[in-house]
Amino acid sequence: MDQGERPKFRNVEPRSRQERLANNDKEMLEKLRLEHRRGGAYRYDDPGNIIQPPEDSAAFISEGERFGTNAAQEEYENRRRRILEREEYFERKREANYQRETARWHKVDLEGQWEDEHLAELKEGPVPTRNKSSVRYNFITLQYEDSYEGESLKHKDDIVKRNAALRAGKINHMRVAESRTDYDVITGLPKPKTRVPVPELGPAPVAPTKVEREKPEAYRVDMQYGVGDAAVRETHEKEDWKFGGRGGNTWGR
Repeated sequence: MDQGERPKFRNVEPRSRQERLANNDKEMLEKLRLEHRRGGAYRYDDPGNIIQPPEDSAAFISEGERFGTNAAQEEYENRRRRILEREEYFERKREANYQRETARWHKVDLEGQWEDEHLAELKEGPVPTRNKSSVRYNFITLQYEDSYEGESLKHKDDIVKRNAALRAGKINHMRVAESRTDYDVITGLPKPKTRVPVPELGPAPVAPTKVEREKPEAYRVDMQYGVGDAAVRETHEKEDWKFGGRGGNTWGR
């Protein structure tokens, strides 16, 4: 070697920690050898870390951001979220109770109104059979009842009286016309010069129209949630399970 020529050194690139550890791991050593394999039609494609998203993806997060640095703020937000969820649950429960009570009292009002109408019809209607007379007039005053049955009975009696008067007048006329004497052969009295009066027959009574009473509608408890809206119903068991069960409340945890 000449005096003016500088010595040459064989520079070797230092191995990384991963490469040094790979010498102790059989699987990593095989991957490292496959990566540095040359020749033939083989081509190695490095898949990278399959469980870590790339930096340009929406799921990527740095190592510093993975760990929360303000535990007090995070705990405060969790408490506030639980408080808001509890207040929202109470508000929904209060609204459901209000709707249920409103529907229940509406049903009570309808039942009371129906009972009043029923009692009014019983008062205005006919007397029950147990305390009801078999005739439609008063036994003491002999006055007809002020009802459709009483008017019907009076109309039938007027027809009988009118027919009796017509029959009496017809018999009297025949008896007087056929007799040649100036007196009545039966009673001995002078022959009457006037006919038997026939009472006038009034119009037949009109039957009253029966009014059908409107019955209250069937009460449904699930109407408080809306018609056909069963998907939004919330029960106490569901909410208790949401907040940790009956014996496992997690509001203050």
